[in-house]
Amino acid sequence: MKGNRLTRGEGETTGMYLVTFRLDPGEYDEEFHELNDAIQEAAEDTEGYLGKRTWHAPESEEVLVVYYWESLDALETFGAYSEHKEAKQRWTEWYDAYEVTITEVIESYGSGFGDDADPPA
Repeated sequence: MKGNRLTRGEGETTGMYLVTFRLDPGEYDEEFHELNDAIQEAAEDTEGYLGKRTWHAPESEEVLVVYYWESLDALETFGAYSEHKEAKQRWTEWYDAYEVTITEVIESYGSGFGDDADPPA
């Protein structure tokens, strides 16, 4: 089994941060897609953004999107983008429900995923 302790230097451990966006989608319009694309571009342009993964629940329409961040500072920088703020204010136009959970990763390990291991490239 491969272990991956996230370290900064000798003996100093640092975390990685995951933002899990759980949503029950409503109706998406063209404005949603434009704003969503702008938000994704802003994330990718933010230093410290590591990638994302998306899962769709087979028994419902629920979706989980997990964003990977190098630091809380990077996440805060992304959160300050005007497009992100606008989307947070307008969520009821496009989602029936949503939930955001921010988690610090202390350790990540496993085997068998190869190039598909976290964080995504």
